[in-house]
Amino acid sequence: MPKKPSSEQLGSQQDIEQVRALILGKENHLVKETIKKEARHTVSHVLTEALHDRQNQDGSVDKVLQPLVEEAVKHSVNHNRERLVSSLYPIVGSLVRKSVTAFLADFMEKTNQLIENSLTIKGIKWRIKAWQSGVSFAQYAASQTFVYRVEHILLIHRETGLLLKAVDLHDNGKSTADLISSMLTAINDFVGDSFLANEDGLKEQLQSVSTDNFSLLIKPGPCALVVAAVIGNAPQKVSDQLQLTLEEVHRLYLEELNNFDGDDLPFDNSENLLRDCLLSEEKSLKKNTGTMSWPAWVLAGILVLFAAFQVITWFGNQQLADRIRQLDLQPGIILKQLNVLGHDEILLDVLRDPDAITIHDWFQTNGLSMDAVKLSERRYFSLDPDILYRRAQQLLKPYPDLNINWQNNILILSGTLDLLNTEKLLNALSVAGFSEEVNLNTRQLGSVSAIAPDNEPDIKQHVFNTLIGRISSVQFDFAVASEEVTPKMQLLLQSVYQDITRLIPLAKELNLDFALVVIGSSDKSGNKTANRALSLNRAQNIAQALIQLGLSKKSIFVTGLGQLDIARVGDTARAVMLNVLVTSKAIPQARSR
Repeated sequence: MPKKPSSEQLGSQQDIEQVRALILGKENHLVKETIKKEARHTVSHVLTEALHDRQNQDGSVDKVLQPLVEEAVKHSVNHNRERLVSSLYPIVGSLVRKSVTAFLADFMEKTNQLIENSLTIKGIKWRIKAWQSGVSFAQYAASQTFVYRVEHILLIHRETGLLLKAVDLHDNGKSTADLISSMLTAINDFVGDSFLANEDGLKEQLQSVSTDNFSLLIKPGPCALVVAAVIGNAPQKVSDQLQLTLEEVHRLYLEELNNFDGDDLPFDNSENLLRDCLLSEEKSLKKNTGTMSWPAWVLAGILVLFAAFQVITWFGNQQLADRIRQLDLQPGIILKQLNVLGHDEILLDVLRDPDAITIHDWFQTNGLSMDAVKLSERRYFSLDPDILYRRAQQLLKPYPDLNINWQNNILILSGTLDLLNTEKLLNALSVAGFSEEVNLNTRQLGSVSAIAPDNEPDIKQHVFNTLIGRISSVQFDFAVASEEVTPKMQLLLQSVYQDITRLIPLAKELNLDFALVVIGSSDKSGNKTANRALSLNRAQNIAQALIQLGLSKKSIFVTGLGQLDIARVGDTARAVMLNVLVTSKAIPQARSR
């Protein structure tokens, strides 16, 4: 309860009021207005000094300004949040960058240590063991090197959760320690607020936290916590040492802990106390200084000889396989599978044309034995030029009067042969893989019609019908809107012309007349009138090409069908077809083939 002013104090105040009235007079409000005008300028010179002096005197400045500032910040957050964020952004950004820089520096340091341990034979073995055990490499490496090791010691103020002091085994600084301290405080508060209190009514406290690489041991005290980051399994003596250190900290720094205001400078000298907790115990490595016994040397020698034998055997098998693979380069032979299990067993699967060299002959020619070969051979029809030439030689043996010339993989026949044998030979060459359009040239091959005996008209008729059927099966395919005779068509026209020249003498002997009908067509796209003209032009171009080769114009009839409105055909009916009309001279009639 405030004291009442004494009579002396009251008398002094009255005297002061009387003096002020005498000086200022009755018009004192004029003086007050004058002072008020100059008050801002006068006060601005002494405001900061006055605030400083009053704060040092009784600390009332903080008591007055703090609620005002808090209320102003609260009002700014609620009404001008974006402006507040913009104002704090440079500060927060700097803090984030500093934190990230510290994290990256610590991460790079740990990465360097990890690389140093990884690029060794022992590190590779440990990495394999860590993978098999399902743990990280760092955790496994520490477990192999130490029974346990205390990496960090943190001293944390219990009430505020702020870090007071941190010591590190590698002296990496306190940036990571600040993060761990904040994390532990948040987790501890969460546990205390989320779970029931114990029998004494106190909140639950964390005793340990486990991660993939280490464990955190926590010793709580009345005013502070001591936290140890341990790799491996910490024994009881680590916990005992933490307890002793915690008690010693409370004994020496009790007053500083009770009066802690955020300044950790008074706790700098606690480093030596905390370093007493950086305990570790390395595993004892047994060094074998003895020499190897003779059985070990014998076993090592056997292993070396066995490895050398395997290498030599593998190398020999590879050389043998490379030699056998040359079989795939032979004309008419395809190597499907080769498996060399050794000189005693060779599995060989091939495709072979009947006109190709036999597998046995090839092995004998190349100095290889077939004794260990398990051969699986299947036949196939080869179109290899060398195989085609061998076939042609076999087919042409019965015709010694014909000349054979093999140029640019094309078989050129020259000489004279009767019609019946000509047809037999051409049919045989067609079956053997030869075509007038691709690899056969018979322009220099002449035909003689008198070789067939007169009492064999059926044979002549058969040859005549065969030629007509071959000519009528020919079709010239054109591109869209095209009427040009291509070089490929020219080769086919050569074959048609040769068949017609063979047909002329046979027709005379059989007392028959024939005419060639050239029929053009088009697809269903476009105008019908234009398509009819296009189909006729195609037929005329084919007929003109035959006339240029030597065929009589009187024996050719040209027509254009226009577009063909037939399902599944009309879209691709861009073609010219041939047909032969045959008439008997004795009984006029026509038939179509």
